[in-house]
Amino acid sequence: MADAKNVRQVAIDHHDSVVGTFEAYYRNLAQSRFTSAFTYGRAKLDRMIDDLFRSLPKGAAVLDVGCGTGEHLKRAQSHGLVATGLEPAPGMLKVARSSVPEARLKQGVATELPFEDEQFDAILQIEVLRYLHIDDIRKALRESRRVLKPGGIFFVTLVNRWALDGFYLRQRTRQWRKGSEFDETNPYCEFFTPATAEREFRNAGFIAVRSEGRLLAPLRLIYKASPALGRRLASGLEKLDDRIHHWKWTRNFAGHLIVTGRAPK
Repeated sequence: MADAKNVRQVAIDHHDSVVGTFEAYYRNLAQSRFTSAFTYGRAKLDRMIDDLFRSLPKGAAVLDVGCGTGEHLKRAQSHGLVATGLEPAPGMLKVARSSVPEARLKQGVATELPFEDEQFDAILQIEVLRYLHIDDIRKALRESRRVLKPGGIFFVTLVNRWALDGFYLRQRTRQWRKGSEFDETNPYCEFFTPATAEREFRNAGFIAVRSEGRLLAPLRLIYKASPALGRRLASGLEKLDDRIHHWKWTRNFAGHLIVTGRAPK
């Protein structure tokens, strides 16, 4: 049985080891969203995040938990918002402090947010909770609920258990072959369905909980097999891929599971 503290530390160590990789991803994203499966999927999320930021009044306080190299802090500032970032990995935090010097940045973890109650109008956790044990995920949800202002919004990404890219099956096969649930190269991953994710949000005290999917087509597999073919298919299928995400049933199989909720007023 995985230990929550060990799972968390391995996730931190993993992200400390891939700082350069993430910097390269974002440089590529600035050039084209079709460069890789990462840039294609991240562009989908960024559109949703921009919509969220546009819905907030100027000067609203935004917290990015697991802010990484600071890309979403920059995005928040570009919308006239006051950005705060929290990051546990020292290497990521160093880059964020250099690239977003105007933002308030702290080192810390999602399970123990170093902020007073009701401080933020919106909180992001992009590709954070997936790396944590379910016990830590529940702590992180309660902590975010605590520091949100009444009516504030919480925006989270999770990993869909039955995504068409088959990541759940690949993860389980990898664990079976290695005889280990996780390690620094392949960290722990907690999987959800839309229904189980929404239930966890409600149990943590959020209201108006809803889930959406993005990146339905199994393009991650195609990118792995042939980046060039992945780029062609992603470009050609993008409009269709976006359109079918309006169909409720597709969220169960999308590569990105996005869950939002609000703190009660």
